Amino acid sequence: MVRSVIALSLAAAALSASGCVSVRSSHGYILERGETELTGRVGLDTKDSIIAKYGEPSMVGTFDPNAWYYLASFDQSRAFFRPRVKDRAVVAFKFDETGLVKSVDTLTVDEGIAVKMASRETPTRGKELSVWEQLLGNVGQLPAGALGGDQQVPGQ
Repeated sequence: MVRSVIALSLAAAALSASGCVSVRSSHGYILERGETELTGRVGLDTKDSIIAKYGEPSMVGTFDPNAWYYLASFDQSRAFFRPRVKDRAVVAFKFDETGLVKSVDTLTVDEGIAVKMASRETPTRGKELSVWEQLLGNVGQLPAGALGGDQQVPGQ
């Protein structure tokens, strides 16, 4: 009896401790073995050679199709807390009109700008219903065909 209580308490402790394990996740471009960074030779590499080395870009510039971005983000979260960004890198390849690499820039998480989301809400027209009105709103309503007559019901 004592052994089973000890075994159950050890199992409960192990399960509760597993909830505190930090989880790491990576998103975007992940470097291959042996790669330390994404590089391009200015004036020598082309769009095709960059695709051959690193694959399709994570993002292409919205207003400038000659700007390609490779994004990589590494997050860490613990239990139920919000994930925190541990490391982030954005490598921007800029090409000239002929398709040759014009510049290669690397941006880190320290160079990022925090953007605050707007908290405003767009109002909707109509009546605001309480929880009880939403739950009991159709109680006592008659079905569509209960009044008789030749009513058109969709799908028939």
